[in-house]
Amino acid sequence: MTKQLDIAIIGGGASGFFAALNIPLGHRVSILEESPNFLRKVKISGGGRCNITHHEFDVRNFIKNYPRGQKELISPFHQFQAQDTVEWFEKRGVKIIAENDGRMFPSTNSSQTIIDCFLKEAKKNNIQLQQRKIINIKKEDEKFHLTFANDTVQTFDRILMATGSSKSGYELAKKLGHTITPLAPSLFSFKIKHPLLKDMAGTSFKNIYLTVEVDHKKFKERGDLLITHWGLSGPAILKISAWAAREFKQANYKAKLTIDFGY
Repeated sequence: MTKQLDIAIIGGGASGFFAALNIPLGHRVSILEESPNFLRKVKISGGGRCNITHHEFDVRNFIKNYPRGQKELISPFHQFQAQDTVEWFEKRGVKIIAENDGRMFPSTNSSQTIIDCFLKEAKKNNIQLQQRKIINIKKEDEKFHLTFANDTVQTFDRILMATGSSKSGYELAKKLGHTITPLAPSLFSFKIKHPLLKDMAGTSFKNIYLTVEVDHKKFKERGDLLITHWGLSGPAILKISAWAAREFKQANYKAKLTIDFGY
């Protein structure tokens, strides 16, 4: 008989819940989140619609959309890829549909559908949701001892870090002896002050071409564009920000942007 383990998932976002839900039944699993709002970023993702994955089920083609770590992702995606994600949700009553550009959303076009699915499954699997701010972590005698903000300590047999870009998550990882590579923000909109954008907030364009020249390198992208109150956003902007993330940081976020509307 498998020994029952106490397992802590640190981080109450999509990755934390998905990890917890895929742990075999029989273990005591807790999701620890310092915010009172579990799945907060799921709520606002995809403009409130929640972009689940992309309709590209060939692993070799799928990884081409990752700016970094393509080689390292080959093996994990052969074990669980986009098609598996779609099937996982559909087995739980959530229908996923693809748009013309390949992005996939719940058929309800509401991120709340995904949140409800995760919470329902967590309850069914007896996963404990705890609002806890972790201030220290240490490993001793093959156990993980977590100290919380109220100075209480809880011990677990296993932990899984699912803290995303949280600074506190990186600090906890360091306490366990991990090293962190240089970081750079990614998937961000552009802040631009230009007279041509004045009074055009909310205007969108389909299938435009972008070229960004930054740190002596050129990056190109194609997709939808949205004019905002502060500059530009939309899928094309977010994607090109990911490809040029490190170069943007190196250049202190100064770059030349060219837009070809193709009309």
